[in-house]
Amino acid sequence: MNNVFIAIKRTLSDRRYLAGGIVIAAVIFSALFAIQVKTVPGNSSSFQIAIFGWKDWVILAAIAVLNALFITIEIYAFNLRRSVMQAGRISAGLITGGVGTSSGIMASIFSTASCSLCVSAIFGFLGANTVVFLVNNRGYVVIASIMLLVLSLFLSARRFQNVCQRCKIEI
Repeated sequence: MNNVFIAIKRTLSDRRYLAGGIVIAAVIFSALFAIQVKTVPGNSSSFQIAIFGWKDWVILAAIAVLNALFITIEIYAFNLRRSVMQAGRISAGLITGGVGTSSGIMASIFSTASCSLCVSAIFGFLGANTVVFLVNNRGYVVIASIMLLVLSLFLSARRFQNVCQRCKIEI
């Protein structure tokens, strides 16, 4: 877990990435909120704000911040890889995170489970039993989503230390 904090510290020490991370978090927060408003017929922003409790806001903010951190670290790693390759040091061994990216995307999709009505609107194509399961277990689904986001951060951050010899970032 120390690798995650090192990667976050290294990435956000640059003001460009810090500002980009804040913008990305705001965009993701807005998008997740808009999904919950738009997917439910007859819903409006003011009504969604009225029915949201403090836990819903915290979950939405946590998911947005974790996604933003993941995306910012991936952008940082990509730019670092590009600069290393342009300098002629092709043996840097930096790969883009396939598993981390996949878990981040899946966590973002399932994070809409924080809204019961949204689950039925978004996952209705999976059938009534799946929707009922997701609604009844939405707390577990949200926890699993957050754990997937933390996993994606961990997998991306492994490249910042000597943990993964094949895919570490050499500076």
